[in-house]
Amino acid sequence: MLIPLLLALQAQSPLAVRPDTLQTRHDALHYDISIQLPDSGSGFAAQVVTNWRLTSALPLRVELDSGFRTTASLTDGVLWKFAREAGGITIPTESKAGDTLSSIVLYSGSPRDGLVLGQNAYGDRTIFADNWPDRAHHWLASQDHPSDKATAEFHVRVSMGLQVIANGVLLRVDSFPPSHRAIWTYRIAEPIPVYTMGIAVGKFATTRLPNAACAIKCVPMAVVTYPQDSAFAIDGPFKRAGEIVDFFSRTVGPFPYERLSHVESTTIFGGMENSTAIFYDEKNYEKRTLGEATVAHETAHQWFGDAVTERDWHHLWLSEGFASYFAVLWAEHVGGVSARAAGMQQYAETVFVSLVTERPIIDPAATDLMKFLNTNNYPKGAWTLHSLRGLVGDSAFFNGIREYYRKYRDSTALSSDLAKVMSAAAGRDLDWYFLQALTQPGYPVLDVKWSYDKRRLTVDITQTQKDAWGTYRLPGLVLMVDGKPMPVNIDGRSTHVVFKNVPVTPASIVVDPDGWWLLRWSVSRTP
Repeated sequence: MLIPLLLALQAQSPLAVRPDTLQTRHDALHYDISIQLPDSGSGFAAQVVTNWRLTSALPLRVELDSGFRTTASLTDGVLWKFAREAGGITIPTESKAGDTLSSIVLYSGSPRDGLVLGQNAYGDRTIFADNWPDRAHHWLASQDHPSDKATAEFHVRVSMGLQVIANGVLLRVDSFPPSHRAIWTYRIAEPIPVYTMGIAVGKFATTRLPNAACAIKCVPMAVVTYPQDSAFAIDGPFKRAGEIVDFFSRTVGPFPYERLSHVESTTIFGGMENSTAIFYDEKNYEKRTLGEATVAHETAHQWFGDAVTERDWHHLWLSEGFASYFAVLWAEHVGGVSARAAGMQQYAETVFVSLVTERPIIDPAATDLMKFLNTNNYPKGAWTLHSLRGLVGDSAFFNGIREYYRKYRDSTALSSDLAKVMSAAAGRDLDWYFLQALTQPGYPVLDVKWSYDKRRLTVDITQTQKDAWGTYRLPGLVLMVDGKPMPVNIDGRSTHVVFKNVPVTPASIVVDPDGWWLLRWSVSRTP
């Protein structure tokens, strides 16, 4: 069965290729997660009840690190024999495709990854989920793949001296004074990917911010920090956090969830876009390096990555490229075109010096998910959106982005889905553009040579990038000749064009003066 499937994948458009499709089996609809966390050490106990919609007669497979002591069954009163296998649990069923059923997994032990139990920089007890990319199953029994989104309810039992943050809305806190423990219950009603399902436990200072985006949908907001860092957070990186939500809500569409908290954490990533509860690592508080650009990036993920999720890791740019570009859109909103230009130039410089540039953004040969956090998926992904905006214009671009969000909100998407939506918004086929931007390595390098004679400006443009990068199509590339824009359609290795009625010998020729294309160029006059 494997060979025909691989052949079918190869026959697909490269914009729809899903190299890691085979990891998922059935559709997880809802996780009910009960977890008892210790006051010290790393051992914990958990129970996860999962509601499933079956897509075949195959057994259920739940991913969970093999280091835990585990029992598992269906919740229909029948104890099925389950099997442990590498990285997971298999539970047989007598059901068929379309049926719904529930599984229950009980387990205990110490996580080897994915859940950080220890102390923060101030010596206080903290516990944080650290899921990305597929590390949740090291502590959470789940189907740990972005193509499968589910709702969730958390019941987190901790010492009464600690607070809990989790996805969604806090429903209640049940205290048990004799045991000096409490159970915090959260629920998120919207389906989210497992990698954004997070819990945070510690001693926090919570500052309520004014509700954001109330003209569209009021979003309750809070900044949650270690008490020692509260003043810096409010006066610094989160000073305009509500305005960022306002701007993205107007630009894209309603905020997808019921609330948003910005949470200081002790984790390995500088920022992590857990749905409704974004984590920011404590080191950036300690060094006072956490900035508004990071807040904008992580906030944008609530729309792109969380609400609209990449269906396959190889399309991660749909999350990280979007968040990177929307951080620049925020900078443009508050700082004007010059701020946008500075941000995009900074992105370009990182692409120019990166070895990853030798590979395409959609790279089926890539298998190390941690290495997907690279300049292709972040700044080059942002450039893919920026050049598209320049190509189709602001109206079509933002209308397309809004429709893409509306259509795939609470679901998943591939690059082919975005290409289809944007083509419809622009009123023309854009597959060629997405294929170029996402499946070709590198970027265009232009050698522009010109001559002038008798009011005729002759321009020859050669693409001199590596042969392995291919050639690029750049319709409407602007040459600014002494302040006058002269568009040129670049298609192929060499382009020859003659401009007539140019009154004087040019003193200056600038390529792409408004910075819409990711490229390098040089200009020289021929004798």
